[in-house]
Amino acid sequence: MRSHIRRTPAVAAVALALAAVGVFGAYNYWQSYYLHRGFAPVAYVPHARPGHLETVWFYSRALHRQADYLVDLPPGYDPTRHRYPVYYLLHGSPGRAAAFLVIAHMPVRMSNLIAEHRMRPMILVLPDGRIGGSTFSDSEWANTPSGAFASYVVDVVHNVDQRFATLANRRDRVLAGFSMGAYGAANIALHHLSLFSSMQAWSGYYTETRSGVFAGASQAVLAANSPLDYVARLRRQLARYPLRAFLFCGRDDNASVQVRPMADALAAAGGHVRWALYPGGHDWQLWNAHVNQMLELASHDTTLPPPRSTGNSRSLTPGVTPLTHGSGHHHRARHARRRRRRSATAGTVSA
Repeated sequence: MRSHIRRTPAVAAVALALAAVGVFGAYNYWQSYYLHRGFAPVAYVPHARPGHLETVWFYSRALHRQADYLVDLPPGYDPTRHRYPVYYLLHGSPGRAAAFLVIAHMPVRMSNLIAEHRMRPMILVLPDGRIGGSTFSDSEWANTPSGAFASYVVDVVHNVDQRFATLANRRDRVLAGFSMGAYGAANIALHHLSLFSSMQAWSGYYTETRSGVFAGASQAVLAANSPLDYVARLRRQLARYPLRAFLFCGRDDNASVQVRPMADALAAAGGHVRWALYPGGHDWQLWNAHVNQMLELASHDTTLPPPRSTGNSRSLTPGVTPLTHGSGHHHRARHARRRRRRSATAGTVSA
């Protein structure tokens, strides 16, 4: 009996240690899954070389404060010999700029495509659209009382041109984003046609409602931030500054019902527009499946000026129709519910 009593603390200690290891392992698995969304990291192909990632801090006049963005310089970046086109990418909500690194693995993908001669070297720029640094915020990448985030993106463009060896003209800039970032890419590009000649919207929506940062907005402000409402008035600007656009969405996404109307309206106003409805919903399963396609498209679109519009958009998935149960206006309510559920587990989150 005495021997059994002596062994009990030792057995308990071992059990406690094993339990701790199990909890630690489970936590690491959960954290890795949450960061990478269950997608395996992308490996470098033979002969691919990594680029150089850095965080840049600068004073943003639009935000009236120090602000930052991430920049990935392509393999072999040499400012003394070359100048480079720039691919600007806007994250969604909940989310942060690092989502393009830890979920989409865009720098690795770009290095691989360059090594395979499938795209030209580009500078990747990832602005930070979070309000107060909160992953769960929803700035809409717009100029609102919560911050002038659309104008901040313009500040980023000018700062990138000052710091890095860019091809500082609209033909060599592509603006893209997913979800909230897709809406932001469309809204910002259309309001700043002299800056961008190409735009990509991954699962975007194109009308604003009185919710979130637009809760107190007037009808005029909503209209000025709803591309589907104002694009018809841009004929003169689009004639001077032609725009090439690619819009895609999952056909199960409520916002998919807005894709063709937006594509048709932009094409009628003078844009060169292609669009697609792919199988899937509103998530990284869809976006990750098309990251390489978007990188190659961005590279291609900077090699030639945008063609003049024929007045009609072109579908890459003819005959495919949306499979939704809404009008596409419920994105923000859904994200708000997600933010409330997940804010208690804040930590380091990407979306």
